[in-house]
Amino acid sequence: MPITYSPEITDFIAEEMATGTYADESALMAEALEVFRELKQRHGELRQQIQQSLEDEKAGRIAPFDVNEIVRELELELDEAGQPIL
Repeated sequence: MPITYSPEITDFIAEEMATGTYADESALMAEALEVFRELKQRHGELRQQIQQSLEDEKAGRIAPFDVNEIVRELELELDEAGQPIL
């Protein structure tokens, strides 16, 4: 079954094939689909982390952070020249 791509995708495929990186269009498509699968998986993981964070905040299990306090703490770790104190 032939697949029809938009002109933009067709141009992209041609550009990628011209690099010589892929043995054939099938290899390019296989890598593209693998990257897409990984992206979707990571997106799902991030959505779960965000949902968990929202639930934790709503339940009072997390405390808000003060950016100014974080900056003050980091500044205490630097010498007068701005270098880390070891």
